[in-house]
Amino acid sequence: MELPASSLAVPSTPARVQHVVAPRSVRRSPCLSSAAEHWRPELAMMTALFVGIAEKRRFRLPAVALSAKKEGKETKKAKDAFSNKIRTFFGRVYALFSLPFGGAGNFAQVDQGSVGVVLRFGKFDRMLDPGRHQFNVAVEKVMIVPLKIACIDVQPQMVMTKDNLTVTIDAVCFYRVLDATKVLFEVQNYQQALSNLVQVTMRTVVGENDLSEIFAQRPRLNARITELIDAATGPWGIEVSQVELKEVQIQQSMQRALAAVAEAQQEAEAKLIQARAQRESASILAEASKAMGNDAAALQLQWFETLRIIATQGKNATVIVPDRIDPESALRVTGNGSSGS
Repeated sequence: MELPASSLAVPSTPARVQHVVAPRSVRRSPCLSSAAEHWRPELAMMTALFVGIAEKRRFRLPAVALSAKKEGKETKKAKDAFSNKIRTFFGRVYALFSLPFGGAGNFAQVDQGSVGVVLRFGKFDRMLDPGRHQFNVAVEKVMIVPLKIACIDVQPQMVMTKDNLTVTIDAVCFYRVLDATKVLFEVQNYQQALSNLVQVTMRTVVGENDLSEIFAQRPRLNARITELIDAATGPWGIEVSQVELKEVQIQQSMQRALAAVAEAQQEAEAKLIQARAQRESASILAEASKAMGNDAAALQLQWFETLRIIATQGKNATVIVPDRIDPESALRVTGNGSSGS
């Protein structure tokens, strides 16, 4: 008995096999079972063939992906090179058409004390000295960097000193650019970065000293801050020549307290000096009195000096001097605090 061709046909593509469960009431035909048994080896061979092809394609995928990635990079490089050539061409055309107008737009002027840095397609190309230079506006960009000494005013900062006092300090920083390429490519916005660095260093150095040391040793603090900042900005292509603390301010209440302490110290020193002077004066007077006690002429001169002082300091303008003066008795009477008739 021959089977129809449709029942023996095998799908040519590895389609998904769906298992359909026949109803219990339907029984399999003996013919279909014999056909399945007949085509089982061919089906197994085709399944193995499709599995092998899939495995080979799976192992070939990384190599294919790498090749495609490499081709993509080469394509991108080719496109970039073509774009660069187009931009260079149009830049030269622009320069040619701008010649009748004095080359407007394709010349860069670098002033004295500055230097120009040319970027070609965003990459460093060359340096420009002071003067007038031509460049391709389509593919090149000129950046001017000043090399002169510049100044940065540092904003006032509140700093806590070593003795736990709050002070407000502002400063000024003098610097100059040594390497224009490092300034442009090693740091972003070098002026702002330098200002922030000065603020941080100033707070650190001032916080390591007492208030009295800040006022008394300001040159030492300036030198220390300058040294630290110059060492930090060297890789940036910047040289810091000097950092100066302009003003140190303290709170009003602290100013009054410090003024009271200073006044008390001055009064104590004044009293000490006065006591030392009185002691030295008493010692000198004692020695003079001992020396004058044995000399009548010296006593008489001292008597006249005493009369002169009385005449200049007394309220009465008239001084009566006796005919005969006994200086020894006069001094003795004056020392006892009484007067004779």
